[in-house]
Amino acid sequence: MLEASTGKEGLKAVCEHRPDVVLLDVVLPDISGVDACRQIKEDQDLKNVFVILSSGIEISSEYQANGLNTGADGYIVKPISNKELLARVQSMVRIKRAEEALRASETRYRRLFETAQDGILILNEETGQIDDVNPFLTDILGYSLEELTGKKLWEVGAFKNTEASKSVFAELQHKGYVRYEDLPLSTKDGREIAVEFVSNVYMVNHHKVIQCNIRDITARRLAEEELRRSLKLFHTIARVSPVGLFRTDSEGQYIYVNEYWSDITGLSPEEAYGEGWAKTLCPADKERVLNEWHLAAQRDLPFESEFCFQQQNGITKWVIGRAIAERGVHAERLGYVGTITDITDRKRMEEELQRAHDGLEEQVEERTAQLVASNVLLKQEIAKRQIVGDKLKESQERLRNLAKHLQKIREQERSFLSRELHDELGQALTGMKMDIRWIERRLPEGNALILERLHSIVMLIDSAILSVQRLSMALRPPALDDFGLNEVIALVLKDFEKRTNITCEFSPTPQLALVNKEISTEMFRIFQEALTNIARHAGAQKITVILQNLEDRLTMEVRDDGRGITKKEIVDPTSIGITGMRERIYALEGTLEIKGVQGKGTTVTVNIPLREEKENNNITKGPGPKKAQGGG
Repeated sequence: MLEASTGKEGLKAVCEHRPDVVLLDVVLPDISGVDACRQIKEDQDLKNVFVILSSGIEISSEYQANGLNTGADGYIVKPISNKELLARVQSMVRIKRAEEALRASETRYRRLFETAQDGILILNEETGQIDDVNPFLTDILGYSLEELTGKKLWEVGAFKNTEASKSVFAELQHKGYVRYEDLPLSTKDGREIAVEFVSNVYMVNHHKVIQCNIRDITARRLAEEELRRSLKLFHTIARVSPVGLFRTDSEGQYIYVNEYWSDITGLSPEEAYGEGWAKTLCPADKERVLNEWHLAAQRDLPFESEFCFQQQNGITKWVIGRAIAERGVHAERLGYVGTITDITDRKRMEEELQRAHDGLEEQVEERTAQLVASNVLLKQEIAKRQIVGDKLKESQERLRNLAKHLQKIREQERSFLSRELHDELGQALTGMKMDIRWIERRLPEGNALILERLHSIVMLIDSAILSVQRLSMALRPPALDDFGLNEVIALVLKDFEKRTNITCEFSPTPQLALVNKEISTEMFRIFQEALTNIARHAGAQKITVILQNLEDRLTMEVRDDGRGITKKEIVDPTSIGITGMRERIYALEGTLEIKGVQGKGTTVTVNIPLREEKENNNITKGPGPKKAQGGG
């Protein structure tokens, strides 16, 4: 308890301590208690402090009224005993607290009224007039508070069905409570909404008041309609589904099966519910499938298994069963949704395939035994053929060696004949020509007939010398031994160009190393054969010959711009020229490549490895002219 002797001290104490009750004497040394009360009540922070004025002097009704008008909560006239004073103060405090509680209750009610997420109407029970409307309802209906308050319920457009609204109001007056699950209302802009309408009557200050709670259930109705459509769609899909469908509760007990499920299992829906679905499981599968199903349900796992149902009529149906958990909005398990797919036909096919496989295995074993026996005979035949092949290979090798030997002898004979023709016969013809010229110079004048005959003989001798040269060149050009490949190829191309009118180009190797006599001879013969084929078959206008010495090998390329040899002609066994070229290359362990492009020509490429020879008589030198003998 705090005491103050002046008004100012009292005001200071009230500001500092905020007491529950202040007892002010009207007459104070500095300011009056009425002024002090006025200052307290005018202060926003102190206006709720309970102030009681008291006086033994200012006791008239006018003074009391003046004091109460300043905001005082009570006025006590002295003299008064302390006991009575305390009783009066406590009574006033109780009244004040009741008023504050009432104001707090009204504030809470108003806050709930204004923030409620349901529409609220307050009606006069006698007249049906709207006394109050909360903001939620004005937002729903689109009407302002002013458009609704003061009007009767059936005078508002939202409740435009006058007879229905009056009927509802009359029922309310009679029963004191009305509830409608689905009541249509119209908003100000003409939209139709569905509401849940609950009204009741209660007493306020001895007067009946009607409170109507209106909940917008339009979204709920749409959701319910969507749910009904979804259920209808589900049942439609379930009826036409090519698989059996089922649903269970959260414990894994069956609560739904579709018609196709019943067709597969032979059980009606009522027989399948709970764990009745397991009645027709095949005995061999029943324990396993139930264990797998219960394990999946206990551990909240997906279910998948292959098993069979045996219907009461003895028909067996094989299925693949699958199920996954059905979840709620909070991911809680509501149950399982699953399917069974009839795989009976597939199972039968698998069994037939297995039987066919088993029969095939037997056939394979029999056939394998036959093949083993045939393989033994085949090995024996291969061994015999191997022996024959070895003998044939040996015979071929002997024939190749013989052909090589004959070729060598033929070249030697050609070389001998060429040299004999060139040296002996050529020299003899040249000598005869010289003798005839000598006779011509010594003939006496007047022997014109003899001189003419001598001229004729000289012409015959010149023709014979040319024939000897051609035969010698054909058998073996002396220049091959005397001057080497470069010179003899150039000479042959020059003569070929003169005889055929085909343009010839030759790119000799700049430095032709010492080349084996056999190699140069074979290379020259291949070159001759290539020219012969061009002249006979190519129809070319130009020939290009390239000779290269690449240290360890000698290559020659002969190109023409003729019609182009075909693949069939290249492999034709009756082509003696190409066969001869291959045999010559084979003997020298070289390679021969022939390529033809239709309309663009043919290319013959020869590649022969060079081997060092120690014997000088087997080596032909590069360019080093040797003086020719005789008339050549």
